[in-house]
Amino acid sequence: MGRIRFAVNFEVKLKRKLEEFLGRYQAEIGFRILELKIEKYWKLEGQFQAKFFIETDSVEKEQQVYEVLIMAKKLWSPGYMNWTFNGPYDDENLDFECYLNNENDDQPLKWAHL
Repeated sequence: MGRIRFAVNFEVKLKRKLEEFLGRYQAEIGFRILELKIEKYWKLEGQFQAKFFIETDSVEKEQQVYEVLIMAKKLWSPGYMNWTFNGPYDDENLDFECYLNNENDDQPLKWAHL
């Protein structure tokens, strides 16, 4: 079983707006969001940060990388040029990261790390 960790920064005034976004995202990806923690982001006023993970039944590393890419695209599809990828590195554990830096767009999703 694989575990995919997320950190997502959202620029909103109300925490509820981020919760609604994550509810729609959960329905779209078809995986349950686990251990969700939402807090005001300490570095930037006006942003909340959500940290959570999902579990996948995929065992093969190639399938896990594909699932992360699909989840990244569903999290922020219009910003495909804003994504940066690190890996995959095939050590004991699969290391593959996706970063979204959306500073110059007026959308509420500002940053993500999968």
